[in-house]
Amino acid sequence: MREAPWLEVSDDGFNGTLSKDIGNLQELRRLYLSDNPFTGTIPTELGLCEKLEVLHIHHTNFNGTAPDQVCKLRDKNLNSHANVGIFYADCRPENSTGPPFLECLCCSDCCDHLTGVCIADD
Repeated sequence: MREAPWLEVSDDGFNGTLSKDIGNLQELRRLYLSDNPFTGTIPTELGLCEKLEVLHIHHTNFNGTAPDQVCKLRDKNLNSHANVGIFYADCRPENSTGPPFLECLCCSDCCDHLTGVCIADD
């Protein structure tokens, strides 16, 4: 039996950190982690998921900076310029004044963690 090429975790069902083992999901195409109180940083190993097309990590508690390894996926399938990939994250300044939860120079859409408003950044 073949596993589905996506993983959806939403509605406050999971917390804690995202395991580095996420990089073992080589066939992963869509990852929805939004609306969960995940903490810590995004593991660089997520960049090993080269088939990733959709990544939703907004309205979480991830902090730090989006890893370069994940940003490099924007040159592959996670590329909104080709109208296929989407990368949502909490990278808008909170309430338009405070620092963002997550620094991200490669997100296609940046969201305000508090208001939930997302704006296309590409």
